[in-house]
Amino acid sequence: MFFWFADNGYYLKSEDLWYTRATFNLVVNVTSTNNEVTIMFADIVGSTRLYEIMGDEVAEKLVTTTLKQLSNIISKSQGVTIKTGGDDVMCSFSNVEHALNAARDMHLFLAERTAPSKDYKIAIRIGANTGPVIPSEGDLYGDAVNLAARVAALARGGKTLVTGYTFDQLSEPFRKRCQRLTTTTVKGKELPIDIYDVVWELTDELTRIVGNEVVNALQSFLSIRYDDNIIRLAANAITSATVGRGQDCDLIIPSQQASREHCKIECNRGKYIFVDNSANGSYITHNQTEMFFHQERVPLIGEGYISLGEPAANNPDFLLHYAIELTDGSQAKSA
Repeated sequence: MFFWFADNGYYLKSEDLWYTRATFNLVVNVTSTNNEVTIMFADIVGSTRLYEIMGDEVAEKLVTTTLKQLSNIISKSQGVTIKTGGDDVMCSFSNVEHALNAARDMHLFLAERTAPSKDYKIAIRIGANTGPVIPSEGDLYGDAVNLAARVAALARGGKTLVTGYTFDQLSEPFRKRCQRLTTTTVKGKELPIDIYDVVWELTDELTRIVGNEVVNALQSFLSIRYDDNIIRLAANAITSATVGRGQDCDLIIPSQQASREHCKIECNRGKYIFVDNSANGSYITHNQTEMFFHQERVPLIGEGYISLGEPAANNPDFLLHYAIELTDGSQAKSA
């Protein structure tokens, strides 16, 4: 399979997309909207940093080659590449264990190969979920697809995470390779969802260390307060919150300096990421130091204040106070 470059990422050539869609039609009866398949996302970790280190031309070749290699592995494991973005691959499998075999093979391949660069090893994070999908024009839609993408966002480089429902579909030998990582809540879902880590290493001690590291990181929550309004985000939740003056935001700030959807707060494996999407930027104060961010992503640390669109000194009526606390009530340590 080969790729061509578009404004929003790399895509399979039209003739190859026709082939994958034809193959998918053999796997899923597209006239039905209740067909269960396993959806898997594989994301290249640190691709932005890769472009900064290696330069656009070399990094582009490395990413393009990697996406092609991953698609070949997916095909060999009886999967179908649905689409690729700038740094990720979305694929589907009619057999959940074929999906996990593909995930293992992709990790192993990238751990052993460095081509086309001998100086930089590519790592991917993988998330998978099983459920009904809605096929349309070669793409797949539905809650099962959305959840698979969110699970992938939880994974670290070199790891594969699956939902509890996907775990339930596995045979006993595959279940023995899985370790329950956490239970998380997902926006729009009433019940919490179990997340499992697929561990291919044979060392039980390694599994235990990795598990404990993740559990400790997830035992915190972030609170953001404006006036009498407060939102709380738990680190073990696959969720985010929007802040701005728009009526659809999770936390509404009626300031003329704030954009309609000024910023977003994302939770990702124990970290809280502030994402500025505004026209005027944001000012974050921590340890009495105020810093300006515009169209940037920055981790929130400890406790502080957020001012939308103008410095805190000019914006006392619309300041947001944020604090990261551990579940035992103590303050999270600042980095």
